[in-house]
Amino acid sequence: MKRNLKTLQFCAMLLIVAFTTFGCKNDILNGPIENSSEKPGTVTNVTVLNKSGGALLTYTLPSNEGLSYIKAVYEIRPGIKREVVSSYYTNQLLIDGYNSTDEQQITLYAVTKSEVMSDPITVKIKPLKSAIQQVFENLNIIAGFGGPNLKFTNPDRAAVIIAPLIKSDNGVIKTLDKIYTQTLAGNTTLRGQESVPTNFGFVVMDRFGNHTDTLFTKLTPYSEGLLEKSKFSAYNLPGDATMAYGTFLSYLWDGSYATATWPRAFTLEGVTTPQTITIDLGVTRALSRFLFFPRTESGNKYYVRANLRDFEIWATNNPPADGSYNGWTKLATQSVVKPSGLPSGNETAEDLASALAGWPTEFEPGLPAFRYLRIKSTRNWENTYAIMGTQIEVYGSKN
Repeated sequence: MKRNLKTLQFCAMLLIVAFTTFGCKNDILNGPIENSSEKPGTVTNVTVLNKSGGALLTYTLPSNEGLSYIKAVYEIRPGIKREVVSSYYTNQLLIDGYNSTDEQQITLYAVTKSEVMSDPITVKIKPLKSAIQQVFENLNIIAGFGGPNLKFTNPDRAAVIIAPLIKSDNGVIKTLDKIYTQTLAGNTTLRGQESVPTNFGFVVMDRFGNHTDTLFTKLTPYSEGLLEKSKFSAYNLPGDATMAYGTFLSYLWDGSYATATWPRAFTLEGVTTPQTITIDLGVTRALSRFLFFPRTESGNKYYVRANLRDFEIWATNNPPADGSYNGWTKLATQSVVKPSGLPSGNETAEDLASALAGWPTEFEPGLPAFRYLRIKSTRNWENTYAIMGTQIEVYGSKN
């Protein structure tokens, strides 16, 4: 009996030793893979592709097994340092943030998993013209309705900020709402300004704290107001769309913005050619913009069925009796942009907000005054031509 007890005690000791040893081995295996203080080699064979505001560097990686990333250190402006890194899974690194086309020096390091850096190597780059300079140089400012109208191109589709301001005769500066954009070509009007001579200024900035000079221009915005819907009437011409389901075109300007109510304006479905509706505005005005408010369908959805998607807007003062477009002036070719980009039937809160605010179409400032408006549907949200909607709004000169 005593011998059995000793045997059990001995076995227990063996188990403790075994588990302890196994645990130690596990700790060793689960420890840091890389804890070497060995300095890695440097990148080699560096080539430079100069780009707008920076450059793309391509290189050969050092052969160290513990390599983690490549780091570039440089100054985008005197005293303003920037660091960018690139994983060892790639052999390229993008340098950005410059607003100068002068030659610049970039310092490159290879870094291990233990954060040990290689010796530095330096590379020279010569950035091309920055995005903000490109936008600034092609800014075109003219008098618009309710404020200055800005047109610009942004070839790189870079994220830029256009900061407008007003400078009074005594030098006081008033800032206006900034414009944040990445669009290839911009066309926007800063509304809410008085129709008096005003000295407007514009600065283009980026996320790196760079900015251009200030472009000043003195102009007098056109006055703008919402045209009275009570003066609108349907002006049916040969070839115009046929109303369906017992609805009337006048529902588009009856003042009811309840998107889910019925009846609403709805043209005949199943047609195989683009559909047109014609409206007599009741007054002759220089037109500034058009808003279309879609009708809800399919469980509070707006980017569906016969709501306008791609369309044209035309205007004239003398509609031909034959219904042709002779003598009509095209004011706009427009496509409704769904903020989320999701397929029809799938809508986000941002999509909903855009629909409820009305889908806008801007008209070019400086066009003649017109009385008759024509909307031509070239595609709706089910890829046909019928038109449905809740309301329209038309803006233009006050007299």
